[in-house]
Amino acid sequence: MEKFNDKTFDVEDVARGLEAQGPYQNVLLQEMSVMNVLLAEIRRSLKELTLGFKGELTMSDKMESLMNSLFMDGIPDGWAKISWPSKRGLQSWVANFQDRLQELDDWCGNPMEPLKVTWVSGFVNPQAFITAILQVAAQKNKWELDKLVTMTDVLKETTRDEVPALAKDGAYISGLFLEGARWDAEKTTVDKSRPKELFVAMPCMCVRGISLDRADMKGIYQCPLYKTNMRGPTYVTRCQLKTKSSPARWVLAGVALIMDMV
Repeated sequence: MEKFNDKTFDVEDVARGLEAQGPYQNVLLQEMSVMNVLLAEIRRSLKELTLGFKGELTMSDKMESLMNSLFMDGIPDGWAKISWPSKRGLQSWVANFQDRLQELDDWCGNPMEPLKVTWVSGFVNPQAFITAILQVAAQKNKWELDKLVTMTDVLKETTRDEVPALAKDGAYISGLFLEGARWDAEKTTVDKSRPKELFVAMPCMCVRGISLDRADMKGIYQCPLYKTNMRGPTYVTRCQLKTKSSPARWVLAGVALIMDMV
C-alpha cells in the first residue's frame, strides 16, 4: 500500500494533450489503462483484507487466498489475472511492477514519440508495440499493412544509455534475454552457450517494418520471442538473428528470446 497507494495515470488528461493519436500513442494509453485497473484492484483487495484483520469484515475465501499468497511471497490470483505472465515471487514482482510504472511515466514526459529505447519487456501487451511499428511503417511508406513483416537488427550498444538517438526507421527496444545459446557481439551472430551459462542478456535491438518481398532471410534464425521461459502460451513474435550455422541447429536446441527471465 505504501508503494502504490497514490499511484494512478490520468489517461484522459494525457489523451487530451496529444497533438495526434497514432499507433504508438494508442499503446501508451492502453498500457496506462491496464495499469490503472491493476493498481485499483491491489488497493481494493488490500483494504478489504485490512478490514478483515480488524474484524470489520468477515474473512472470505478470496481474502484468505490473498493472505496466504502474501505470506508465501506469491502473486495473488486476483492480481495475476489482470497483469502479465510472470514466474517471479511477490517481492521481485513488485519491484518489476515499479519499473514498469516508471517506464510509462518516462514516456508520458513526451508521449508524441516512443522513448529513445523502449523497454518492451515492461509492457503488458508487447505485441501491440510490435504492431505499432508495422503500422507506422505502413503509414510512412504507404505500404499495405498485411504485406509487412518485422525485421530485427542487433545493435552494438548493450545499454539504453549508450544509444545516441531515436531510431530513424522503426524503434529501438531492450530487455530481452537469449536462452539456449548466446549472442557473439564480435561476430554479430548466434553462437553456442558457454558452460553453465543458461541465458544471456541481449544488446539493444532495432525493430522495423519492411515489405515481405524485400525480406532477406538468408543466414537468419527466426527466433521465437516469449514473455517468460514458460514459453508456449506467452509467445509474442519472431525476431531475426544472424547465424553462421544452419538455423535448424538452433531450432533443435530450443533457442528462444525471453522477455522476463528470473
